[in-house]
Amino acid sequence: MQVIRSDEGETVDGSGGRMFEGGSVWRRAIAGPDTGVGTQMNFRIVNFGAGARTKMHRHTSDQLLYIVSGIGKVGTPDEEYTVSVGDFAFIPAGEDHWHGAGDTGSPMSHIAITTFDATSELSE
Repeated sequence: MQVIRSDEGETVDGSGGRMFEGGSVWRRAIAGPDTGVGTQMNFRIVNFGAGARTKMHRHTSDQLLYIVSGIGKVGTPDEEYTVSVGDFAFIPAGEDHWHGAGDTGSPMSHIAITTFDATSELSE
């Protein structure tokens, strides 16, 4: 068993990354091969400042998003949902989608889970 404390691990500013747009984004890997904790999944917390979101993208594995603070949005090319604390989004492998705080006026944080070998690519 391992216990990961809230002050352990590095929070990385992803705002300038190719996957994000519209504002500030911070990410922290909690479990996954690059953390030395667990080997079957990537488990991350992502914090989106108001207006920030991902660009349209897809993953090679299913993705699970669990909203832990704020108000955000998740969407596909055909639909969009407003999400808040306690909401859960399941995104099947290969589905074009985006997520973040968007135009809600609120920051939003979610936990994101994919398999350890998942890759992401921009769909636009």
